[in-house]
Amino acid sequence: MTINEVSFSNIKWIDHVAPTKKKLIEMSEVIGVPEGMILNCLNPDFLPHLDTYHDVSFLMLRVSEQGSPKMADTIQELTTKIALFIKGDTIFSFHRLLLPEIIAVTQKIQENSSSITIQYFFQTLFEQVALSYDTPLIELEHMADQFEENILKAVKSRNLLQDGFILKRKASAYKKVIKFSSEVVSKMVSTLKLDQTQFGYIKEKFDRYQFYSDDVFENSQSLLNLHIGIQSQKTNEASFRTNEIMRVLTVLTMFFLPLNFIAGVYGMNFEVMPLIKEVQGFWISIGFMTIICVILLAYVIRKGWMAPPPKE
Repeated sequence: MTINEVSFSNIKWIDHVAPTKKKLIEMSEVIGVPEGMILNCLNPDFLPHLDTYHDVSFLMLRVSEQGSPKMADTIQELTTKIALFIKGDTIFSFHRLLLPEIIAVTQKIQENSSSITIQYFFQTLFEQVALSYDTPLIELEHMADQFEENILKAVKSRNLLQDGFILKRKASAYKKVIKFSSEVVSKMVSTLKLDQTQFGYIKEKFDRYQFYSDDVFENSQSLLNLHIGIQSQKTNEASFRTNEIMRVLTVLTMFFLPLNFIAGVYGMNFEVMPLIKEVQGFWISIGFMTIICVILLAYVIRKGWMAPPPKE
């Protein structure tokens, strides 16, 4: 665990990196909040949220986690939490990883700590939180473009459908986190009585990122439906071709059934059978078979069983 302390104006910011459960319980007494509230820092499912307890404001944020696995598709895998407790002139923050967003805020404060206000602190913090989603959303749009290209080029891949669902789940996760973060900005301004006009551009960033994530989500849903539709069409076409082959084979079988019957009867080789000793018996039987085939052919044509299917 690492503890960093930064002072600016009359504000003290105490930042805790990778705190233990024991340390969090100790800090609950220092801050003056219930253990359950501060232990929410360890809850992997906790979404951006703002709450108050007496004179303490509890702010939970989520930033995009760098180096998340390629197959990551949940909020827990794609983002990491930053918990802040604001009590009077002291800000306590807790997070699991050493975050570039926190480092950036610290550097900006240290550049001119004497003139930094709590208004500027939260402006900078929320701006860094919003910017953390910029690169992931750009990558998400590239994934959507690649998925669309693979579908239209009919790329044969067992993972194509899986890629589409991962894309959709990623977009859904970012969409949800950004939406809650945008709501937290508005609540934070009113709770701490900050200047709302200074947070307008930050709110616009969150709204823009929410639009991007929502757009990717809708596109991924449409592309998945398109992919499933194309695969269903291919399956139907394959089934249709198979049915056509079976139809032709079935009709051809009709011609051979009576011929096989006649040949089978005469293959019994009994001593007394019609046409056995007839000089023209062979040609008579062949003619009889031909007549049967002609009759069957006329019947099949009349029924339209050999006609090609109508074109749409």
